[in-house]
Amino acid sequence: MAYPKEIMDRAFTILGERRNAARNDYQHRLQVIAERAPEVGALQRELTGTSAAIARTILSGTDVEEKLARLRDTNLYLQQKKRELLTAAGLPEDYDAMRYSCPDCQDTGYHDGKMCHCMRQILTELMMERLSRTADTAGITFASFSLDYYPTDPLPGVGYSARDVMRRALDLCQKYAAAFTPASESLFFQGPTGLGKTHLSLSIAAEVIRKGYNVLYTPAQSLMDTLERERFRRSEDGSSLDFVLESDLLILDDLGAEFSTNFSISVLYNIINTRLIEKRPTIISSNLTIKEIESRYSPRVLSRIIGGYQTIPFRGSDIRLLRR
Repeated sequence: MAYPKEIMDRAFTILGERRNAARNDYQHRLQVIAERAPEVGALQRELTGTSAAIARTILSGTDVEEKLARLRDTNLYLQQKKRELLTAAGLPEDYDAMRYSCPDCQDTGYHDGKMCHCMRQILTELMMERLSRTADTAGITFASFSLDYYPTDPLPGVGYSARDVMRRALDLCQKYAAAFTPASESLFFQGPTGLGKTHLSLSIAAEVIRKGYNVLYTPAQSLMDTLERERFRRSEDGSSLDFVLESDLLILDDLGAEFSTNFSISVLYNIINTRLIEKRPTIISSNLTIKEIESRYSPRVLSRIIGGYQTIPFRGSDIRLLRR
């Protein structure tokens, strides 16, 4: 699960701030102890001395068990005495202990050679924050996706309604998010504007981020504008195209709303083709029909979408107009 450098840098900054806060708090409490229970300092020095003595005893190899037993007894006595002094001074008995936000990794982000749960939580929060900067995610969940706006009348020429189509789309999207892995298939949301494609895209994005994956959600117009600006320059941290190609899940929303150029068409094919070859899942949503996609982007772009994506149709009337 690779995360963008900007996200990792911010996560380590947060961890560093937590460590500094813990150390400052520790130094403050040591000062309080020095003022209210000065004898504790001497006991702590004795405890440090017994720890060093234990190490020397182990290295000496002579009467190790007997010496260690005496040192342990001394250590336990000193610890008990220290707790009593702290309590007598009106302080918690563990007041002199270092208090990290995460005791498992001591605010380093890694524990036993693996990423700590606290680091994963920070990364999830940062990814959700990035998602909310890209799109209005307020109130956007699977639970808030209402089927009430979709007609129940049978669609022309078929025996099912727009609501039936959208019930299936909602179910497929929920299952997709719940079972997502970097080996999941790619999806193509196709249908007229205002039918909930963005809503379900963002709902999937949020659920997959919470599972600990790197999700990049971007409107097609924004992405193409960014890549056009970066066309003639190269950042030391890599280009936006690197993030697009390497994210665990790419969600390219509203394809067709962007201004198409030879450059943008070439980039689009590169993104679709590269991610399919590398088996990285992508979700594309578009208001365009199949024929419009072929005409606008070329037959080979259409071929890669039709052949490599599961198409999920969206049917009904523009929800935004109905809400008004």
